[in-house]
Amino acid sequence: MDISVMSSDINNPHAAVEAAAKLVQILLPLTPDERKRAIAASMLLLGQPMDEAVQKPTQQRSLEDLPPSSEGISPKAFGWMRKNGITREQLDHVFSIEQDSIEVIAAKMPGDSKRQQTVEAYVICGLKAFLQTGEPTFGDKDARVICSKVGCYDIGNHSNYVNALGNLASGSREIGWKLSNPGLVRAADIVKTLAPTTSS
Repeated sequence: MDISVMSSDINNPHAAVEAAAKLVQILLPLTPDERKRAIAASMLLLGQPMDEAVQKPTQQRSLEDLPPSSEGISPKAFGWMRKNGITREQLDHVFSIEQDSIEVIAAKMPGDSKRQQTVEAYVICGLKAFLQTGEPTFGDKDARVICSKVGCYDIGNHSNYVNALGNLASGSREIGWKLSNPGLVRAADIVKTLAPTTSS
């Protein structure tokens, strides 16, 4: 790019638009990090302070900055994974994760009783929603489907079993459920139980 030509057109109202178009063409083949570095270096060479958005990376990483293995997982859930030491490989033992959908593939839940397995199934249902949307909210019907799938749905005692959720989730059958922070911690424990790491 000829900087002298651009500087001679400084009074041209279309100069910024034309410059931006040229910059986009140059930056297009670069990665997001390389683009930031190129822009920052250009601003320094021009003797101007960098824009704060360029100077300081955003605290919450965007989807394009996440590792390829995290596609289909919300940024909030990716933070939960890092905090609890959960890997994508472990999640793949419990869920089928696609870009636009997440399904529970675990054949059973931890626990020796249907009561405990029902609680775990509800927690996993909340985690499924959290992974996909970043919000651990889910409908009672969706949780019952998972209970049936993993073999712990007991129509006569189901309501009593759900009461054992305690502080893991708030809500009701009518309005739906939302995992609490303790519920998200329990979700991590369930994933680790269903897909323990193998030491090499």
